[in-house]
Amino acid sequence: MENNDACAQRSSSMEDEEMPNSCTSNGDVWAPQQWRSMESNTKLNMDLQLSNDNCDPDNLERTDPYDAYDWDSVSIIHRKMELFPKWQLPAKVSLSLSVLFFIYTFLREVLHPFLVHNRNEFYRIPILVINKVLPDVAITLLTLAYLPGILATILQLHRGTKYRRFPQWLDTWMLRRKQFGLLGFFFAGMHAIYSLSYPMRRSYRYRLLNWAYEQVQQQKESSWIEHDVWRMEIYVCLGIIALAILAVLAVASIPAVGNSLSWREYNFIQSKLGHIALFFCTVHTLVFAWNKWVDIKQLIWYTPPTFMLVVLLPLVVLLCKAVLMLPCFSKRIQKIRCGWESSKRMGIKCVLTRL
Repeated sequence: MENNDACAQRSSSMEDEEMPNSCTSNGDVWAPQQWRSMESNTKLNMDLQLSNDNCDPDNLERTDPYDAYDWDSVSIIHRKMELFPKWQLPAKVSLSLSVLFFIYTFLREVLHPFLVHNRNEFYRIPILVINKVLPDVAITLLTLAYLPGILATILQLHRGTKYRRFPQWLDTWMLRRKQFGLLGFFFAGMHAIYSLSYPMRRSYRYRLLNWAYEQVQQQKESSWIEHDVWRMEIYVCLGIIALAILAVLAVASIPAVGNSLSWREYNFIQSKLGHIALFFCTVHTLVFAWNKWVDIKQLIWYTPPTFMLVVLLPLVVLLCKAVLMLPCFSKRIQKIRCGWESSKRMGIKCVLTRL
């Protein structure tokens, strides 16, 4: 007993010696707890800093230069020579989608009139064909930025825990969501610029004169079509709103802006506003289609137009997001993300522990 009392006195005296006077001089009850939390946070930050600095070759320039000798020189040179490593996969995907949509649109819009009707429509390539490719790639890339989050949530619901790692392909996809979203914003901005250039084209002016001459020949006083006017007004309005929200998302992705936001603010912008932007882009595409879904003339060489194809994946993502927002799923997801594990998962842990 005496030895235990002596040990307790020594430990208390050591704690008093290690604790600074600024924490004990005021006589506050929470002062020792505050110092312990400060000390633990300091140790945690030091451990994280040491682990990051010792394990990441990218931090070699910010640490002691002698640490560079601990790494393989070939791997270091390879990492130094890589050009935009995080952008390689999204850039390859966007380039592949651009080529695929361009070939598909070229066959429908240019080659088909030339072979079937003997009309030269090659002048449509620089503006009209490209401007049909840009929105298709933009909405597809934006969908690819939010699809992995849906897949990760479904996987966590299936597993009943958040403590198991995602598959490597999904983990890589999750880490590239920012790049997919920024590339989607780039293609959407290019689509807006190309659309604004329509009245400046010489072919558009000739086409407008031909329409006016045909109206005079047919003795029509007005060529006003009510439903077409409403379609265009709503279509342009939704496109402007979607582009404005995407601009907010792009600005929030800048490191200086993102670091100034709290986690709740950043999560609201990137998640909530992101799905809202995807919703407006999808409705923008659906309004553009309007009554073309039932128009048999849209099927050229038995192929549907691209807007009918690209709108399917965003609809699936939005539908899955709406289902996961239901209380029966959202509460379980929130519990899992707070550390809760399902009884099935806990039973497996108990069996493994006994073994």
